[in-house]
Amino acid sequence: MNKAICLLFALSPLSAHATTWSPTEVTDPIVAGAKCQVHEPISYGGYIYNWPSKYDQVFWPLTDENGIWFCEKSGFTAFIGDFDKLTAAERDRIGAFLNDNPPKDSAIETRLALLEHIYALRDTSASFKNRLLRVIARWHQNLGNLEQANQYRQQALAQIKTALAGQLDAYQRLEYLYLAANYSKQFGDDAAADAYLKQLHDAIANADDEQSKNFAAYLNELAPESKLITAGGVLDPLAPK
Repeated sequence: MNKAICLLFALSPLSAHATTWSPTEVTDPIVAGAKCQVHEPISYGGYIYNWPSKYDQVFWPLTDENGIWFCEKSGFTAFIGDFDKLTAAERDRIGAFLNDNPPKDSAIETRLALLEHIYALRDTSASFKNRLLRVIARWHQNLGNLEQANQYRQQALAQIKTALAGQLDAYQRLEYLYLAANYSKQFGDDAAADAYLKQLHDAIANADDEQSKNFAAYLNELAPESKLITAGGVLDPLAPK
């Protein structure tokens, strides 16, 4: 959850549970003059942050097919709204890749593979790269590809451990401690999960700016469920009977 999302969570009503979309057209960043038929959100609310993807800390619209924009002409694929920030060098690299590897269709599995390959050719931050792994992991879980989902989570956890050993802002540390606890439970390391939950509890208690406090309150509600995660299979914990 990024800072803008945290603010939305704090402000959005929780009374409805529907999301709606509207078709729109955007410019293909690879093929000059081409247009891409995509969708933009019309309505949604803070309830999206309580949907199961919360255990990976990735959220709608990235967990919806409409949230992964695809251009039929070029095959360019990116997260919703992330079409107009390409540098000339990125455009050249991506154009060459798509010319050599034209997508066979626009199925979600194809788009997920394109997301991974195309973002590898873009200049993105470490935190973005980690979120991309978690989005792909959640998609594979939803598609029933549990082994693949957990392979992506393993990659994400390795990055998270490295990040936690360095300097992070309070908000990012909260998120990564929560994820490290969840993923450690998923991979059967209960001792590590307990240690991360202890660090998370301390970080929640020490949150001192408004955004971090809002996020800390959210994670404080989620953290007890982390202890219910069981190794292997889906990440989402079973509710206690």
